[in-house]
Amino acid sequence: MPKGEIMISVDEAVQIVLKKAKRLPPKKIRLESAQGLCLAEDIKSDSDMPPFNRSAMDGYAVFAKDTVNPPVDLVVIENIRTGYKPKKKIGRGKAAKIMTGSVVPKGADAVIKVEETISLDGGTRVRILNKTERGSHIAKKGEDMRAGKMLLRKGTKIRPQEVGILAAVGADTIKVFSVPSIGIISTGDELVEISRKPKPWQIRNTNSYSLAAQARQLVEDVEILGMANDDKDEIRNLVKKGLKKDILILSGGVSMGEYDFVGDVLKDFGVRIFFEKVALRPGKPTVFGKKDDKLIFGLPGNPVSTLVTFELFVRPCIKKMMGFPFYENPVLYAELEKEVTVRKKRREYRPAFLRQAGCKWKVSPVEWHGSGDLFSTTKANCLLIIKESIGRLNIGKSVEVIKF
Repeated sequence: MPKGEIMISVDEAVQIVLKKAKRLPPKKIRLESAQGLCLAEDIKSDSDMPPFNRSAMDGYAVFAKDTVNPPVDLVVIENIRTGYKPKKKIGRGKAAKIMTGSVVPKGADAVIKVEETISLDGGTRVRILNKTERGSHIAKKGEDMRAGKMLLRKGTKIRPQEVGILAAVGADTIKVFSVPSIGIISTGDELVEISRKPKPWQIRNTNSYSLAAQARQLVEDVEILGMANDDKDEIRNLVKKGLKKDILILSGGVSMGEYDFVGDVLKDFGVRIFFEKVALRPGKPTVFGKKDDKLIFGLPGNPVSTLVTFELFVRPCIKKMMGFPFYENPVLYAELEKEVTVRKKRREYRPAFLRQAGCKWKVSPVEWHGSGDLFSTTKANCLLIIKESIGRLNIGKSVEVIKF
């Protein structure tokens, strides 16, 4: 594709990226490392849960018919704690003191809460103050899940609750989809490292660090490879290192200026470029390509453009490679609280603040001075989507937003 020839829509660009992104192969890992990853296998229960009739309260295991005419005194024949196998059967006129989570003894068909009882004679008898129904405060064996039941499907994101389920069925090692390795390069003669005081014509290299932070929300294997001046040899040396990663992200050097060399360097390496311009604001000069099984993103140098284009294109790409079945950015609908005037015909993604008011979402654009104004995004928690060909959005209008 000749440089600058075609500008495609955001939707077209997203679909191209997702078409080229392939799910990475599965691997086995230990359960304690699984948080945030995606299951690559179905998980079934290896046993009933709970594995026995379990007391849901501290109290007394009783035969419910004994409590029909309270108060009634019962003989306490056993004290059942958690991890203890009951040795005695509950008959008429008998009870067993029991703790939450303990095995309900044979013969008992209800548990009455300790608050509804009075201990007598040093605990050898108990007075039941209220009537209880059969089954009260007993979690039945297998009511949560039966042996052989499907618990978690392939493609499930592993959160703390899924970790708990996997532990409950003895899955100390599990199969997950691999995660991509990511390399980040920033380019530009104006850049200096963040440890240096920039001169009046320079700026600190913020993009490498903000991009790495965005990527690390999903994966750990993220490396800042370095910073290059607007020099083909410098860029080439870093790109050579970056092409060892599954995903290479460059920021800067992707426009049509005399010193914007990223596109040329990528082509020198045999990267097939799929698009170089996207009809959005901010982020028009966005490049996407592929070499073998490596995916390459060339993002604009302005920091808000970099942030937006990562959210639109790179984040869904990473999620698909990790095996998630749902990877596109979820869109919310919110009521606009401030009027918005649109000056461009490209689709806009404007930093905004989203809040919940009752059962509604409401959104207001934050003060924003353009794609170089990164500070504005610290006051934002979403991107307000302004569709193409819309000249004005009035207060009260229903609009689409993407949460950060």
